Amino acid sequence: MNNKNTTYIFIIITLLFIYLFITRNISSENFNQFKNDINYIFWTGGYDSTFRLCQLLIDDKKIVQPIYISDIIDNIKEKNTRRHNKEFEYNAMKEIRKKLNNDFPFTKKTFLPLIDIKKINIDSDIQQSMHILKDQKRVRRATCQYGGLAQVAKNIRNKTGKKVEICVEREPHGSMMYNTINDKVNCKENICNLKDKLNQYDSSLKIFKDFEFTTLHLSKKDMLNIAKKNNYLDVLKMTWSCWYPQNGKPCGKCIMCRERII
Repeated sequence: MNNKNTTYIFIIITLLFIYLFITRNISSENFNQFKNDINYIFWTGGYDSTFRLCQLLIDDKKIVQPIYISDIIDNIKEKNTRRHNKEFEYNAMKEIRKKLNNDFPFTKKTFLPLIDIKKINIDSDIQQSMHILKDQKRVRRATCQYGGLAQVAKNIRNKTGKKVEICVEREPHGSMMYNTINDKVNCKENICNLKDKLNQYDSSLKIFKDFEFTTLHLSKKDMLNIAKKNNYLDVLKMTWSCWYPQNGKPCGKCIMCRERII
């Protein structure tokens, strides 16, 4: 092989390596950018979480990863004080997704498939903190949804580095979680995070450090007005709130039914 052919081969190989290096880095950058742009949110098909989902998808044009927990997390399995509405929530989420994709076609790309978490193993530190919060009367039960949600948020942040949005509304006379964390957060542009420094009495609240509280400044009526203004009130009307449906319809008696405004 003469020197001229050797030179050509060397140039071709060099260009090939450059091409592979550039395309690999571009793909990596695109992937990392995509990963960083994802907004994780707990979604049940209920009023508050669906409102925030619409805000992210429609108002803010964000990529949204909804997370649903189908494991029993509201109480110990032997107790009846837990949700009996899982199939209704599934159906609401399915129909809401269809509605959003139809009315706002761009959400077909930005509304990611639901992550359904069927089993949670709650770490001992979260269990212990939940018992302390129960003794402090900051949660209703030591085993309730907030322990399970805290564990999932912890797992997701460990894996992705991202916090998970949780929708706690501004209802000081009805929301125990609002009263528990409202003055324990720092907020910037209506996105609130648990304070880094907490006193000893509040230290058990650290299990909520992987949450982003994004609706603390809003009441249900505020959400209703925003939905009207931004043209997704029809979506809110499709949400499901009742914990104890009867004959396929809301019971009208549970706290979720009583607090619903549409």
